[in-house]
Amino acid sequence: MKPTETLMPSARTTELVVEELPGEILVYDLKRHRAHCLNRTSALVWRHCDGRTPVSKVAEVLEDEYEVPADAEIVWLALDRLRKAKLLDDGTELPAEEISHSRREMVQKLAVVGGLSILLPVVASIRSPLAAQAGSSTTNAQCNQCIGVGLPCSDRPGRICVARTGKQAGTCRCQ
Repeated sequence: MKPTETLMPSARTTELVVEELPGEILVYDLKRHRAHCLNRTSALVWRHCDGRTPVSKVAEVLEDEYEVPADAEIVWLALDRLRKAKLLDDGTELPAEEISHSRREMVQKLAVVGGLSILLPVVASIRSPLAAQAGSSTTNAQCNQCIGVGLPCSDRPGRICVARTGKQAGTCRCQ
């Protein structure tokens, strides 16, 4: 390893629930209540976030895995996506010059190599409701007072508390 070679940052290991599936990893962040789906490329990069592996080595692993040319730019883009999803150790900073490439530039570059957009790292994230929010409901009486708009009406199965509009604005009902 060259003395100036950049090493991979460390992945977060606490307050995460990780489920490995064929071709992807699902990660639930217990601290932020967010679920993340890492595609094959992002998952491979995340698995190598150990603080010891050189970025260039991960690029070689990607190249071997996909059997197509891959370079460190793809690794840096994946690391940027993982950092934004807060899946790297707190305080992880990536060199600005390494992550300056936009997704569009990367897609264009990969297209020149032969339509290899499958290499493009993706981290898809969604926010999940807290258990208390997911289990919340209102009653018909509360709804009539516009308490719990948007929640299911517990005493009216299949109905939701909605605010009326038009002439009846300011009133609510379970419907």
